[in-house]
Amino acid sequence: MSDVYVKHRALMVKIARNFTSDNADIGDIISESCVALIKHIDSLRDMEEKPLRSYVAVTTKSKAIDLCRKKQREQAKIKPLTDDVIEQTPDPLVIEQKISLQSEIDSVKQALQALPEKERETLRMRFFEEMEVRQIAEVMGITENAVYRYIMFGRQHLKAMLYGGSEDQ
Repeated sequence: MSDVYVKHRALMVKIARNFTSDNADIGDIISESCVALIKHIDSLRDMEEKPLRSYVAVTTKSKAIDLCRKKQREQAKIKPLTDDVIEQTPDPLVIEQKISLQSEIDSVKQALQALPEKERETLRMRFFEEMEVRQIAEVMGITENAVYRYIMFGRQHLKAMLYGGSEDQ
C-alpha cells in the first residue's frame, strides 16, 4: 500500500484540492481513500499502472464527494434551507464531471508527450494551431503525403495509448 500511496499521492491531493482548499479536509479525503484502497489491496497488486491510477482517482473522488455531502448535511443542520443556500451549494455531479474531464485531458497530454517527435509536432500544428497540411509540410520541410502519414500514425498511436489494444485498430 505504501508504494501505491507514494506513486499516487500527488494525484490524490490534486483531486482533493478540486473539492476543498482546507488542508485538514484534504488530509481526511486522502486518509479515507487509503483506507478504502487497503480493503482491495490484493486486487491492486495485480493491476497495471493505468487501471491502478484510474482506480485510485475514482476512489479519491468518491471519498471527496462523500466529505462534501457530509459537510452539506452539517451545514443544513446549522442554516435553514433557503433558496440562497441551495443556490450556493456546489453540485457534486458538476464537480465530478470537471475532475473526470481534467483527468482525461491529463491522459491525452501524457500520451502526446510519448509520441515520436514528428507525429507529435504534426498533430500539434494541425489540431492545436489549426494549420493547413500544406503549411505544415513547408514548416517541417517534408511532403504533404508525409504530413498525412504522420497525422495518421500519430492518431493511431494516441488511440492505442489511450484506449489500449493494438495500434492497427
